[in-house]
Amino acid sequence: MSFRVLFVGGCPAPFHRLEPAEPFVRAAAEVAGFHLDVSGVFHPDGSEAHSGDYSSLNAETLAGYDGVILFTTGNEQGADIAALLEFVRSGKALIGIHCATDSFTSNKEFIAAIGGKFRTHPAPLDVAVEFVDALHPITKGLAPFTVLDELYLFSDYDPARVHLLAETNSYSGEAHVPVCWTRDEGEGRVFYLSLGHMPEAMASPGWQSLFQRGVRWALRDLE
Repeated sequence: MSFRVLFVGGCPAPFHRLEPAEPFVRAAAEVAGFHLDVSGVFHPDGSEAHSGDYSSLNAETLAGYDGVILFTTGNEQGADIAALLEFVRSGKALIGIHCATDSFTSNKEFIAAIGGKFRTHPAPLDVAVEFVDALHPITKGLAPFTVLDELYLFSDYDPARVHLLAETNSYSGEAHVPVCWTRDEGEGRVFYLSLGHMPEAMASPGWQSLFQRGVRWALRDLE
């Protein structure tokens, strides 16, 4: 089966830009075998000038896809969050990378669906990813890995509402920081990976393998 996935990302700020992240999401798509379309906020010449928004997150557009990958930040910027949530609850896939939990934070239903809300982060550090559930289809056979990245700490995170796959104890200010989880939302599946601020982290084999598996699981292509 050929899956179609919509990657929505970027933001007006100089961080979490779409262009540096896109090649690594495309690399995962190529290996995992799903078709990827890209939309969002673009900085075409690398300057502060930008164009675009998140308006592709609407019912009509989403009807053509099996899943959505979010690398978004901040407010709705044209997104129809109710349509996105209905899309997932109807049986489709929602995949969040890093800043997805710093998106649409005034919408409690979205935060509940993705599983947590960004609270703060320390300075970039070497994050040692430790698998909590090494028998899940996503993590089975994967080796622990370490990447230099920005580590998110969360609020509105309830461990009883997610299936935790990986955590880290690398940050001295807080133990057992969740890094990766799954959850069911209605008939759909949610996969979230908090790492991915730095392109170098996304390029690492450990990140790529975990992300590819997570997307495939959310699409029900990995059981």
